[in-house]
Amino acid sequence: MRKLIFCMVLLFVGSLHAQTIKFTVEGVVQNPKNAKFAYLVSNATVAGKKDLFLVRPMDGNHFQLSATSDLEGKLLRAGFVFIDERGAITLAEVKAKIKQKVWYVGGSANLKTIFLEDVKLDIENPYNLEPAKIISGGIYLQQTKDVLAAFRDKKKLNFIKQNADSPIALMELSKLIPLYYSPFRSSGMGLDFGSPEELYSALSSRLKQSNEGKAIKKKIDEALKK
Repeated sequence: MRKLIFCMVLLFVGSLHAQTIKFTVEGVVQNPKNAKFAYLVSNATVAGKKDLFLVRPMDGNHFQLSATSDLEGKLLRAGFVFIDERGAITLAEVKAKIKQKVWYVGGSANLKTIFLEDVKLDIENPYNLEPAKIISGGIYLQQTKDVLAAFRDKKKLNFIKQNADSPIALMELSKLIPLYYSPFRSSGMGLDFGSPEELYSALSSRLKQSNEGKAIKKKIDEALKK
């Protein structure tokens, strides 16, 4: 019995350090033009880990990119997809374009920021992926849109309460902390909450106990001491 318990503890500890996810990113391109290959890239966030780089030929106007990925101790892992007529583009070439600011993740029209989750996209133009619509899945991708609307409508506290166990809520709180505690911020900032502490308190226990949650709590505590 003791051996069984010991093995279960080892499995649990191991799972905390080696969490993997299976996911499929799909796309239907309304006007594929000359596009023949779909790519997915996700840079590793931990030193020594390999970047995720997939390329698959399109089947007519449809592509499918499936893989298993290590979350690297994170709650969520981001990436981006793009479509091209060439199938021999290398990861080194992609990184060079980004380093030289030829491509900008989150800004270039041909790159679509995603999360490593099951999602199916409706794409009109293969070289302008940003307006792509979510057909199915894409829970976290949709939440990134929802949180922008919540910020605009001054309902960010409502968003976090409604998505208290979502890594997106934690990511948004992380972005807000340096802005809120900046000595140059406007009083009140037109927000719907009193402070980042209030937003943090609305998060689930799972998020608070995660490494990212603990790091955010530390940032808040340090900011309050200043």
